Amino acid sequence: MSTLAPRGLTWTVLRVHRRALLISGAFLALAAVALVWLRTEGREAATSPTSCATPARPGVPLCDAAFFQAPLSDFPGDMSLAATVIAWLPLAVALYAGAVLFGGEMERGTARLAWTQSMTPGRWFATKLALPAVVITAGFSLLSLLYRWARGSAPRRLSDRWYYTDVFVATGPAVLAYGLLALAVGALAGLLVRRALPAGGIALAVTGLVMVLCERWRSDFWTPVEQVWKNSRGELGNSAWQLDMGLITPSGRRIHDCLQPGVPAPPGCYEARSARQWYALHHPGDHFWPIQLVETGIVLALAALATVLAFRVLRRHHA
Repeated sequence: MSTLAPRGLTWTVLRVHRRALLISGAFLALAAVALVWLRTEGREAATSPTSCATPARPGVPLCDAAFFQAPLSDFPGDMSLAATVIAWLPLAVALYAGAVLFGGEMERGTARLAWTQSMTPGRWFATKLALPAVVITAGFSLLSLLYRWARGSAPRRLSDRWYYTDVFVATGPAVLAYGLLALAVGALAGLLVRRALPAGGIALAVTGLVMVLCERWRSDFWTPVEQVWKNSRGELGNSAWQLDMGLITPSGRRIHDCLQPGVPAPPGCYEARSARQWYALHHPGDHFWPIQLVETGIVLALAALATVLAFRVLRRHHA
């Protein structure tokens, strides 16, 4: 028999959760096919005209009945939907890990049965954690890479930017980090609560809370850039994530949104008008990777902390 064949506890875990493996494998295959199709749709959208003219001009077709009746591609909407599914997929991992993978086994007593079969609790927990982690790493990495590949087929036709929450998470290693965090939090909740549904709910809530908090503070993960214009307000590029814009007073104080229509002018606003200096605080497009890596590091650190706490809980109950 080959030494690479799954044996012992590894084979047992695979057999017990084979249905989940089949479902997740089918989902991954369907998602991969969908993203490949989106790549094709994006190429068609990149070459299709979006405007017409009467009379027709070079590169701009005639505004006739055929133009208006031609089916329009919903590539931007399809890509937004794909980003949402990939970005929030860790919530499904949290629910499964808490309710089935750990909480369910603790509630049914199958974990204790395994510990009586010449298997230490630590080895049981490590195997139950390592195998799903491998699946999550491979699956989430593939989905993220395919999404970036499909998104690159027609970037100018997309309505969402790199800093949109779902797009940001789906296009980088952050989605993988959230998947591993969901697994670790699910394991910790399962060992603490020892009941399937409460553990799944707690893991779902904690993972979602971390995702929301990271979204709230994402702009602070890297130092933004300040752009200053004199005499008139300038424009930032389409790839810039604008955080703030306003006027600068002669004393150097920044007045946020000083002259918006229908908004009362704050103190010092009219004084700043005479200075004729505008400022904008933003993240340029090349800040994507620094912010992405910082967020990934924070989430992985939380996942490691949850894993350590889970081992401590297991050791405390079975010392």
